[in-house]
Amino acid sequence: MPSRSWCCNRPIVETMQYLFLKSQCADKVWQYFSLGAGLTHGVSLQQVFQRWWKHPANVYLKPLYQALPYVVVWELWKRRKKRRYGGNIYLNRLISQVLATLHNLLVYRFPKMKRLSSNWPELVSELESYIPRLHYRRACWEFPSGQWIQCKTDGAPRGNPGKSGAAVVFRDAAGDFLCTATCSN
Repeated sequence: MPSRSWCCNRPIVETMQYLFLKSQCADKVWQYFSLGAGLTHGVSLQQVFQRWWKHPANVYLKPLYQALPYVVVWELWKRRKKRRYGGNIYLNRLISQVLATLHNLLVYRFPKMKRLSSNWPELVSELESYIPRLHYRRACWEFPSGQWIQCKTDGAPRGNPGKSGAAVVFRDAAGDFLCTATCSN
């Protein structure tokens, strides 16, 4: 038997659909994020998850779109629990908590991204047009001096634990072959 809803002021029967999608607070949260991403509102919770997962996006937005439904549902659940035990989390706070979690996900996945917007529509716009800065430097190998020997190694495991092999080649400063060694198990 469903119980009275703790997510709204109106006394209504609480179901998962109502709590996470149809309640006034949930509807406003989904609208805020859906409009910012250009998505339409879903009819069922399953449909909402599918739309976010399948929404076309670049490599930077895709993890956010896939995580967003879970984060929203989690924050709505926290709000329900808080209200049930005498507290409250207001809509703006709930949205900012979702954004903070998504921002942390972005920083974790792409540590070089700096100064991202805390406004959802602006963040989506930034990530749609984001082009990473590439840093490169030229690397050039030089022969060792006359007193040095060059040692090249290579190895290949077949599982862990499992069979493996390794080899080493020694060359002098001119690049001429000196000796080699191999081992395997």
